[in-house]
Amino acid sequence: MTQAVPSLAPRIVVGVDGSSSSKRALVWGLFMARTTGSVLEAVTAWQNPSSWTGVGDDWDPVAEARAMLTACCAEVLGDDQPSDIRLTVLEGPATAALLSAGAGARMLILGSRGHGGFAGLLLGSVSAACAEHAACPTLIIHGDDLPPGLTLTSLPEVHGVQHPDDVGCGAVSPAGRPTNKPGEEGTR
Repeated sequence: MTQAVPSLAPRIVVGVDGSSSSKRALVWGLFMARTTGSVLEAVTAWQNPSSWTGVGDDWDPVAEARAMLTACCAEVLGDDQPSDIRLTVLEGPATAALLSAGAGARMLILGSRGHGGFAGLLLGSVSAACAEHAACPTLIIHGDDLPPGLTLTSLPEVHGVQHPDDVGCGAVSPAGRPTNKPGEEGTR
């Protein structure tokens, strides 16, 4: 298990699970870190599966989580990835891990829903719990708006990406048009 390393530098902590929502949160995290002179810390969590069926003896959940986190940061931040970025992998439920990582942070930033969300929810259970219980300011990213100074061409893989759970929650299609819930054609 990788533990968060305490530091004197102020931190902007971003929860990353590989979803499009967490990728947008990562973009905002970079913006907030630069704006406030803070270190960007990307955090992901893993926990043992409820059933070990189909899990090989050589499964390394920490390595798998770190690989996803590293790949996600490289994909989203590319050449803008700060040299002092912290990649933190924690064991346990996502909410507990993010609340722990956010302790003492300048801000905790999360997407509105990750991979575990249910279609139609405006806020996922992890982001809702973190917003309610975090010991630092918490920013929940909704929609596809990018931070000031970033353009569509600088982050094409983040802007307009739609997670299947984003339908009906203010998501924007790759063509830039709002999406609707089934049966709500023309209501947006």
